[in-house]
Amino acid sequence: MQLTFQPARLTGLAVLAVAAATALSVGACSSSNKSNNAQPPATSSPASPNARQQVHGLIASVSGNAIQVTEKNGTAAVDVTPATKIDERTAAQLSNVTNGSCVAVVPTAPAAGGAVTAKAVSIVPAANGKCPQPKAPANPAPNQPVHGTVASVAGDTITVSGTDVNGNPSQTAVKVDDKTQYAQVNVANSGAIAQGKCITASGTTKDGGGALQAKAITLAAANNGKC
Repeated sequence: MQLTFQPARLTGLAVLAVAAATALSVGACSSSNKSNNAQPPATSSPASPNARQQVHGLIASVSGNAIQVTEKNGTAAVDVTPATKIDERTAAQLSNVTNGSCVAVVPTAPAAGGAVTAKAVSIVPAANGKCPQPKAPANPAPNQPVHGTVASVAGDTITVSGTDVNGNPSQTAVKVDDKTQYAQVNVANSGAIAQGKCITASGTTKDGGGALQAKAITLAAANNGKC
């Protein structure tokens, strides 16, 4: 069974946030060198009322606005509303990364000359015709994800135009190799939520427990019935 109402479209920043968070755990479901449908490993846990939570696993059933999810260490319930932001990840490859694409890159380590080596590259939707830029982190750490617009693709190097942590224009050379994984992130609607897919849902739990009230959902294909 599938949900049938139409939720609000995912904003660029929301897509970017979900894409980056998902890409950080890329490879959890598949060791493919060229593509990835993986979702980040996460489990729901007890928290204070209205604390932000995450549920990750295989969709076991869908009934009305309620989703039952099989996680690694148990089960969880997710509630969806028309306001829930939904996107879906599909496998991609380097040839899908083209000039003007919006990307979120998870680096493995710095490379020579200020370049970074990509662990994962996610192609994400634009927002109002522009590639979304994340807010500068309060405490920048090494190997921060790279976000921006693809300026060029030449051989094993993707040049990404964006802004640095201070909001100034910048360009980053992103090196890819045979271990780099790629994904395409597209805005979806509730009809895409179906049994047998992998789901990563973020939101809040009410009264310190119960079903997760989903603010954002990312879907992906399962790998041999597993996430």
